[in-house]
Amino acid sequence: MKRSLADKIEQYLKVLIERSDDKQIEIQRSELAETFSCVPSQVTYVISTRFTEAEGYYTESRRGGKGFVRIRRYHLENGGASRKELVAFIDELLQDDALTTSQSDLLKHLISYSFKDIPPEYRRRLYKQFRKVVLDYVNLD
Repeated sequence: MKRSLADKIEQYLKVLIERSDDKQIEIQRSELAETFSCVPSQVTYVISTRFTEAEGYYTESRRGGKGFVRIRRYHLENGGASRKELVAFIDELLQDDALTTSQSDLLKHLISYSFKDIPPEYRRRLYKQFRKVVLDYVNLD
C-alpha cells in the first residue's frame, strides 16, 4: 500500500517525538520541506491536521527566518473533556432550555479564551471540572 507524502511526514515526526527524551521536538518547516522535497505549506498542513490537541499533541510555532515549530506529545487522561466536547455539551444544555442563549454564549467565550494559554495536560482537567460546575449550576448532576 502506497503512503501519501502527508503520511510519510506524519510518521517521520512521530518517530522523532517518540525518540526524544521529553517527547518534544523543534523543527524548521523549510528544512523538513527540503527533506521531503515539498513546499513548507505541506508541512504546515500535516502539523495542523495530524498533531492536534485531540490526538494528544500541543503545537507552537513562530514564523520567519528564525521560525520554528515545536510539537509536544502529552498523555491524555481517560474521561477527560476537549474544548469541542465541552462546547457541544453547552449546546445540548441550550437546546434543553437549561441555559439561556446569553449564558451559553458567555460560557463558550470563557471556554475558548480563558484556557488557551494553559498547557494542554492541565486544560483537559479544567474542561472536566468546568463541565462538572456547569452541571451543578443547572442542577442536572
